[in-house]
Amino acid sequence: MTLISRERQAQLQRSLIVSFIAQGFIGSAIIPRVPDLIKQLDISFVTWGLISGLTAVGAALGLSAANTLLHRFGGKHVALVSFIFVVLAQSSVGFLTNSFAYFAVATSVSFAMSTFNISINSQAVVLQTITGRVILGRFHASWSIGSASSAAISGFLAPILPLWFHLSSFAIVGGVVWLFLGTRLLDREEGFTADGASSEKPGSWRFMPKRVYLLGLGLAVGVFPEAAMWDWSNVYGRDYLGYNVALASIPYSVFALSMIVGRLTIDTVGKRVPLYLQAAVGATVGAIALTASTLLGPSLTADGSFAGLVAISALWALAGLGAAPVTPSFLASATLVSGMSTAQAMARISILEMGIIIVMKFAMGNVAQASGVGVSYWIPIVSWLSAAVIALWAFGLHKKQAAMPV
Repeated sequence: MTLISRERQAQLQRSLIVSFIAQGFIGSAIIPRVPDLIKQLDISFVTWGLISGLTAVGAALGLSAANTLLHRFGGKHVALVSFIFVVLAQSSVGFLTNSFAYFAVATSVSFAMSTFNISINSQAVVLQTITGRVILGRFHASWSIGSASSAAISGFLAPILPLWFHLSSFAIVGGVVWLFLGTRLLDREEGFTADGASSEKPGSWRFMPKRVYLLGLGLAVGVFPEAAMWDWSNVYGRDYLGYNVALASIPYSVFALSMIVGRLTIDTVGKRVPLYLQAAVGATVGAIALTASTLLGPSLTADGSFAGLVAISALWALAGLGAAPVTPSFLASATLVSGMSTAQAMARISILEMGIIIVMKFAMGNVAQASGVGVSYWIPIVSWLSAAVIALWAFGLHKKQAAMPV
């Protein structure tokens, strides 16, 4: 692999940090407004679960096209076009009152966001490989910073702002910041230089190494609990714990802030504890914390006391710390797939993840409708435990790969 200059590495790192922050900021603005959006669309939990799951079809299509687009146009231009589309489309969501129109817009956003995601994540993995240090944590911490700040501010503003103005203003602010500070990504030629395998023509999708299947499953069960917290946390807070709109957003904000702390320490902890082992332990801790919140939550919040909110927030903070290394470790697993570029491997792993996520989101919506959102939270609990097992397998695979002679 040929190194790009240290100055260019520093520019790329700054742009990636801004990119992850902006992505989290725009995407998480909707979290406290999910119940309001469900009401505006006049749909049930089952329909919401179905829609939120099927929008992943757009993401899957984006992943299918991502490597071809990156190979032809380069990461910088793909990120620029896809992010501008996300800003424009996300600004329109608050105006929608028809579930079919929302599905079409949300699916389009998923397509654009997935191509943007592959662009910045593949460049982050390449940069980590170039520097020889575990730096993915700081990028995903940046996403958590954007997400937590957006969710917290949105929770405060939710009772004040109309839905359309809320979502539009957050999308525009995030988009303007990114356009000014986050566009110094690698272009096509720089991408070929930094990731030697990227200059190869995109391979056929029929070429799917066996490792891709298990790593795709690992990414799905690792990501899904975060997605469940994102999609359902405010419903969980309002319907299951009995909080008002402002208080219901606090546990997720604490969860996201805790992930920031956890992801900022991944690099330091990584000097002693391998990333995949961090993920296995973290997923287990997240499952235990969420189990305690689900079992004890109603009794802790029954009297509406401040102590109950503190207790729930503490459990969600612990879950956030546990979740911190899980997603970065499975995204980094693209380097465990030999014979293709980072973007090619990541696209294959991610598209498998999306297919599994669709099924899991649909299942969660059905369980929430039939048995309540509290019962549905057992799905992300089991998902985290599954991620811990697969992370241990990936840890063993990583050790074998590291022991191979160069």
